[in-house]
Amino acid sequence: DSLEETEESIDAFVSSQLSTNTHSLASGLSTNSQAGSDRKWTYLNVPDADSDTTSLNSTMSVYSETGDYGNVKVSGEILLHISYCYKTGGLYIFIKNCRNLAIGDEKKQRTDAYVKSYLLPDKSRNNKRKTKIRTGTNPEFNETLKYTISHTQLETRTLQLSVWHYDRFGRNSFLGEVEIPFDSWNFENPTDEWFVLQPKVEFAPDIGLQYKGELTVVLRYIPPEENLMLPPEQLQGNKTFKKGKKKESPVISGGILEVFIKEAKNLTAVKSGGTSDSFVKGYLLPDDSKATKHKTLVIKKSVNPQWNHTFMFSGIHPQDIKNVCLELTIWDKEAFSSNIFLGGVRLNSGSGVSHGKNVDWMDSQGEEQRLWQRMANNPGTPFEGVLMLRSSMGKCRL
Repeated sequence: DSLEETEESIDAFVSSQLSTNTHSLASGLSTNSQAGSDRKWTYLNVPDADSDTTSLNSTMSVYSETGDYGNVKVSGEILLHISYCYKTGGLYIFIKNCRNLAIGDEKKQRTDAYVKSYLLPDKSRNNKRKTKIRTGTNPEFNETLKYTISHTQLETRTLQLSVWHYDRFGRNSFLGEVEIPFDSWNFENPTDEWFVLQPKVEFAPDIGLQYKGELTVVLRYIPPEENLMLPPEQLQGNKTFKKGKKKESPVISGGILEVFIKEAKNLTAVKSGGTSDSFVKGYLLPDDSKATKHKTLVIKKSVNPQWNHTFMFSGIHPQDIKNVCLELTIWDKEAFSSNIFLGGVRLNSGSGVSHGKNVDWMDSQGEEQRLWQRMANNPGTPFEGVLMLRSSMGKCRL
């Protein structure tokens, strides 16, 4: 698995010192099943990062990641209880037990199993969770792996759980995995559910799907009638969207697209010391002239920058919303060479068409498209979204 990082194996003594008290989620889980009462909590208030980087009753990066995928015939099932708290943004994966696992070590006729999780496509070390090692082909774990993530972001993720045999002196053996997409998962009534473990399936890498981090933005469309009531100081610095080659008008006409660039998470580190000096650049296509370009300030030495900067595009009429595309790209600022592209997003209707012409940049999907549609359907109301950064701004497959 090319995405796995290699870590040193540890001995049984160290792993035993990492044991923690068993914790039951029975009371916590029951609150999430009360007719969706937690749904009243807006996702705007959910933290985007897990303050506790380790899971409940589990540790990260304590077993060897160097593993064999083809030396054991996969068999067995895993029993899970998956729940989500809309109020706190807590995703809880309660791993109860496995049954009928394969023998991990044929010579010793022994299986020392543990479970590892990722929220794909993020396979970074901080996104990994693991259980403790349990012996036998029917191991009881009763451990909870926890993530803190907004629901809108969770809808773009897939839970990958893999079961491994731990070999103290050699390479760990892959015992099977399950992948659970959360784009349509029902969290209202969590129950115990068995999942059949599957063999490893390798896919050809897609450069457009490489994990590059996340960008949090807030969009609001202010229609013309509300625009007239805004204080003059709020309109200063606006840049007028141009459909053709008309010159900018000093008089503000039409509505305003307000784009609040909040922050990014897990950007690629391109400078020594594991940091980047990043800024965001924005255009409202099809107008990509310098006159309408917006840029934030540069946040230095951080892969989790907070800009809290607002772009405002004026002259946007309601009928323009379905024909324009907000393109936001993140760059590392270089003093003596070209800036380095770190990732980007496009927000639009996803129709592939602008003003009756086929264009490759009207290609939004998933959360990009949903966030744009929510804004378009609710003029005057701000909507926040956490967007996965594209690793390339080439055309997406529609």
